[in-house]
Amino acid sequence: MKKFFSKKGVLIIVIAILTLAISLPLLAPVVRNDDSPRSAIRNYIYNEGYTYQSFFSFISDDDYKDQQYGERFSVIWNAWKSETGMSPSTCYAKETGENHYEVSCGTGP
Repeated sequence: MKKFFSKKGVLIIVIAILTLAISLPLLAPVVRNDDSPRSAIRNYIYNEGYTYQSFFSFISDDDYKDQQYGERFSVIWNAWKSETGMSPSTCYAKETGENHYEVSCGTGP
């Protein structure tokens, strides 16, 4: 175990972490699309300029479906660029076509 944490082992771990950190924003447009509600919400967060939060946000289903707005989801993510300091906590995903969802998010109920 001691040999693994040698300089070479630490260098490999650092390179792997850096590669992952650099590749996440580059892979987000390829991985995320609007073919499912959760993917559409993550795509919305990415398009708002929060590349890493699109991967690390917590999305939970509220089991509520509105005829006008679509399915409701509770979303927790860090909107550090927001003037109010809050991130949208409620998102609605409405199916607008075959396997295509449109997302609207806000802080209200």
